[in-house]
Amino acid sequence: HAYHQGDSYGPHRYSWDTYPLWIFDRLGAGNVYNPEQRFVPYLWIYATRPDGQRLRAGDTFACSTPRGRPWSQYIGTLLTASYYGDGVLLDQYQRQGGSGGDETIFEVLWRDTTLQAKSIETLPLSYYCGSPFGWMLARTEWGRDSVVAEMKVNEYNFVNHQHLDAGAFQIYYKGALAMDSGVYQGGASGGYGSPHCLNYYWRTIAHNCLLVHDPNEDFGRRGYGNDGGQRLPNGRSEARTLKTLLAPENGYRTGKILSHGFGPDPQTPAFTLLQGDLTEAYGKKVRQATRSFVFLNLRNAAVPAAMVVFDRVVSTDPAFRKYWLLHTLEEPRVDSTSAVVDCTQHDDRGRLSLDVLLPEAQNADLTKVGGPGKEYWVFGENYANDVDPQRLDRSSLEPGAWRIELSPKAAASEDLFLNVMQVTDRQSPSHLSVRRFAAGDRVGCAIEGPGTTWVVLLRKDSRRSAEPVKVRTPGDLPCCVLVTDLTPGRWQAKRDGSGDIRSVTVDEISGAAWFEGPSGAWTLSR
Repeated sequence: HAYHQGDSYGPHRYSWDTYPLWIFDRLGAGNVYNPEQRFVPYLWIYATRPDGQRLRAGDTFACSTPRGRPWSQYIGTLLTASYYGDGVLLDQYQRQGGSGGDETIFEVLWRDTTLQAKSIETLPLSYYCGSPFGWMLARTEWGRDSVVAEMKVNEYNFVNHQHLDAGAFQIYYKGALAMDSGVYQGGASGGYGSPHCLNYYWRTIAHNCLLVHDPNEDFGRRGYGNDGGQRLPNGRSEARTLKTLLAPENGYRTGKILSHGFGPDPQTPAFTLLQGDLTEAYGKKVRQATRSFVFLNLRNAAVPAAMVVFDRVVSTDPAFRKYWLLHTLEEPRVDSTSAVVDCTQHDDRGRLSLDVLLPEAQNADLTKVGGPGKEYWVFGENYANDVDPQRLDRSSLEPGAWRIELSPKAAASEDLFLNVMQVTDRQSPSHLSVRRFAAGDRVGCAIEGPGTTWVVLLRKDSRRSAEPVKVRTPGDLPCCVLVTDLTPGRWQAKRDGSGDIRSVTVDEISGAAWFEGPSGAWTLSR
């Protein structure tokens, strides 16, 4: 199933995987799959947007679903629900208007008609999809006003329908604000294996990722140009055996999870954390590439969520220019260290505000790329797609036409990127004050008010440390503090000059400490 996991059409493909499950079970062999198969459809639950569509992932067929209608879960979700007695999967199937279509005979054969639906709203708001992917999805709620965010590491890349998108993220709030770009439709210029696919849609440049552009890089396969992105695992040929997949020399390994977690309340978490090492995805042009995501559920009607993305990239040549990308449906408004993205089409009302904290202002080149003739721009060439404009308008396709590029002006081997994105309704806009925050070998941000100051601190080198961390929160608002990259164990946060102490347990998986308290100077020590 991993072959189709990077494919938004996956619920239909997944139907095929459930048939052997039932056939062998009815023959008396029992469950021939790992029972973890039950949880594959949970990815689609968490990636379902309030409008009934899903966050784009890999090759996406969207023309078949008219705009305004939810995307079907297909029969695979129903058959999995029936096999495992999972009422949550049944609820999702019913919400999406699931149908077996020409496969309805299998519903007649295998549906558990006694199974009762259990609301998806009983699920935690964050969900981790572990190895071999390393993906995190987070929401603020299950209702119409939910913010939905996706964060990816990609420990392995299975190629074909899975894109070269290690480190990608997406954000949806009343419209697609940070999105995957490109179209998996069209004729000679846009279909499977077309120049648009080979050089844009499948490539890193079409995603909210990092580029490290070596102008002389050869991607080693005919038809694939230089997008400055991630290498082609095994020449972008599928592994036919597990041995082939796991062999290091074949290059299917593209990343490593450094930490993940959410809390402090696991049901309605205030923070969701994912950190990964992406070095293997970029090959020999980097010595190290790491990315950290922190999604904050701000519990604020005006500004419901924010995402912090921190990157450290060390290239093998200082001349290789590095780019931080943010793809948008509509033209963004860009300033020297900030940008605003609005969704206005089809009655969408979302807004994303970007604050660039690193590179510092004097070294930050923030520009926008896109518009007519440059929708799918790759270093001097536009890999256009000839999809029918009328079909595009009627369908739920969202190809995107713009991106924001952030790049350091000065050449250097090591560069840090620190960006904060917050979402709001564009018709009642609001923006929280954001500032860079530093504490010794750590860097982060403070997001202020109303009512709370949120502080996030990460180590610059992504290594875990047992050294004390000193934090002086700005202003006089109560604070919520997240400190990552810590050695596991028992820690305490003490407010200087008082007896105010918070006990904190740092676990091995997240390596993170969370505490809340009055503003002031705090010392976190093991």
